[in-house]
Amino acid sequence: MPVREEQIKVPVVTIALLLINVLVYACVEWTGSSYDTEHMIEMGAISEPLILENHEYYRLVTHFFLHFGAEHLVNNMISLLVLGYAIEQVLGKVRYIILYFLSGILAGVTSIVYNVVAGSEYTVSCGASGAIYGLTGALLMLLILGNRGRRTSEVPRYLVFIALSLYSGMVDESIDNAAHIGGLVTGFVICLIMAKKKQMEVSYES
Repeated sequence: MPVREEQIKVPVVTIALLLINVLVYACVEWTGSSYDTEHMIEMGAISEPLILENHEYYRLVTHFFLHFGAEHLVNNMISLLVLGYAIEQVLGKVRYIILYFLSGILAGVTSIVYNVVAGSEYTVSCGASGAIYGLTGALLMLLILGNRGRRTSEVPRYLVFIALSLYSGMVDESIDNAAHIGGLVTGFVICLIMAKKKQMEVSYES
């Protein structure tokens, strides 16, 4: 039986993003330690005063290629592979890149706004999870679009998964849950806009 072309497509962008994250992590460890807060700031992590007062806006991009330790990196890269493989096939490479970067940037913005409004102490944050939550939001939108008119438990089950994931971020003070929520909402909205503009006939199933 011939193999359909879409079954053998390689998620080029997802793999490239993964490799960049791994290479950046190796560079961080080569020049210092990913557990050293000052070193992570030097490498481009989010530091609110440096963005708000020194206008170092590049940190809104560099922060989602940095990770605090190998476990942080591995967990995010597994999520990136699983979600990215599915979404890249549906949206295509260019839209996928736009979705990923905007989700990561707005996740960082959300984190900063939340900390300022809440009057929290200045924090240093980094990680691809904000951008990855953007993929999570995009997948939710694809499931909603793909299951229109069908009786299925896919969307409710996925919503439960998202809720549990966000709850775990709420109970762990070391997790930047504001960034996760910002990325999630961004990915959901951007995917909806892209689907309408592309007029995609989405038939994605988990």
